[in-house]
Amino acid sequence: MKGKALVIPEDIPSEQTPDLLRHWYLGSLARRYLSVRRFETVTSLVGTGDGKRALDVGCGWGYNLHLLHEAGFDPYGIDIVQNDFFAARRIGEANGYPVTLVGADISRLPFADGTFAAVTAVETFEHIFEPDRPRAAREIARVLAPGGTFVLSTPNYGSLVERGKRMIVRLPVLKSLFPTMCYPVGDVLRNDYHPYSYHKPLHPQELTALLTAAGLRVFSMDAILFITKNVSDRFFQVTRALESVMESLPPIRALASTLIVSAGKDR
Repeated sequence: MKGKALVIPEDIPSEQTPDLLRHWYLGSLARRYLSVRRFETVTSLVGTGDGKRALDVGCGWGYNLHLLHEAGFDPYGIDIVQNDFFAARRIGEANGYPVTLVGADISRLPFADGTFAAVTAVETFEHIFEPDRPRAAREIARVLAPGGTFVLSTPNYGSLVERGKRMIVRLPVLKSLFPTMCYPVGDVLRNDYHPYSYHKPLHPQELTALLTAAGLRVFSMDAILFITKNVSDRFFQVTRALESVMESLPPIRALASTLIVSAGKDR
């Protein structure tokens, strides 16, 4: 998806500049690429909005709101943590579009049935407290208009990265040998839950069953991305070329790090 370049206003105070903006979108070539490609791939699958409303769940600092606006939607965003809303509003203003931001839990959406033509969730579902996921999926289906589309990205349970993480969790001595990352959580009590520290991707079959049970029909699943966040700028282009080759080979592509899922609500 190609549109207007995103304007990041310079008057966002440092203390209110989100980490995912500062260290990813404005970070190294690899981090920016990982962030942008996930968002653009997700939003490219919802089509064009023609002024209809679209909801981004876990919207953070609002990059996907920008992409939804560029695709012709009236963008709405929710997040259970509202720390990044100041930046999201300023970025919307600087780029010439209004955003509607609501502090809300995805499993209790404050919108009427059928409000949105599209719903997106980029790297969000794995952070939802596991017992709340069936209700979250039902809420997405409820607010989605008949014929609407839901697209999400989430870590690929079967990827090389997630397989490695699960091995490291079983052998914690290995943690010191690898960069800091989100490791799969075990059993967590609700009082100890926080979305930023909770990381529990679903197996694709479990994800399909979850969405189907909520009344959504899964259209497609695809795996993308082999580049890791720690690739230096010096080696980015070489690594990107290697990734393109790996993604062109279906058996290897299945091991990519990010799963893109498209689903919809029948008319």
